[in-house]
Amino acid sequence: MLNTCNIIVKNEVRWALLMTDGEILEMIERGELVIEDFLDSNLEPASYDMRLGKRGIVSHLEKQIDIERERGITINPGEFALLTTLEKVKLSDTVAAHIGLRSYYARKGLVLLSGPQVDPGFEGILVIGVCNLSPRKITIDYEDRFCTVEFHKLSRAVKRLYPGIEEQAKGEIPKVDKDYLRTLEVESLSEMSESIRQLSSSVGTLTTIVYKVILPIITATFVAVIVGFLKLIIF
Repeated sequence: MLNTCNIIVKNEVRWALLMTDGEILEMIERGELVIEDFLDSNLEPASYDMRLGKRGIVSHLEKQIDIERERGITINPGEFALLTTLEKVKLSDTVAAHIGLRSYYARKGLVLLSGPQVDPGFEGILVIGVCNLSPRKITIDYEDRFCTVEFHKLSRAVKRLYPGIEEQAKGEIPKVDKDYLRTLEVESLSEMSESIRQLSSSVGTLTTIVYKVILPIITATFVAVIVGFLKLIIF
């Protein structure tokens, strides 16, 4: 059964066909799809795994991280990050793509934030927005496979190509994405997680005080009152 997405326009059915590994290679040979720094070992049956690129940003830092020099990037619990792919892609007017996280990192608690669609005409690195919803740090090594891209063959060429962003074509993170990351800094999830942890600690301390100090006092007082009451009755 073919994996297609049917679109009805003016009583006419159009489709987008998910490409297999062989079809991806054929499109590359014809020049309809370009993947720079392509690795055959990263080609999956119906997708291609992209590697972590040279630049990244995490929400608690103002500056861009040189991932190539640092050999990786660490995302703290509750933190947002922008990651780039090592590979550059170029899509013709008959190819669209869909981004997803590799299941290895999704199981660790990493969640995709950025829009998953890549339109025909796109050229450059991919900038992936993620958030760490796990209680532990997540580290991704430089050139590690962290996201996967599905390519779709369109039934006909689009009328308008995606205009593209010059910064991504040069391998840089666009300013608009950096600005978006800053808007998430009102109170990061990491700060919220720390607040919740402190609250839980305070509740735990209060519970200990109640059980070890207050409850024994209440019990002793209650026993004393009962004993006094019984003495009055007996005598």
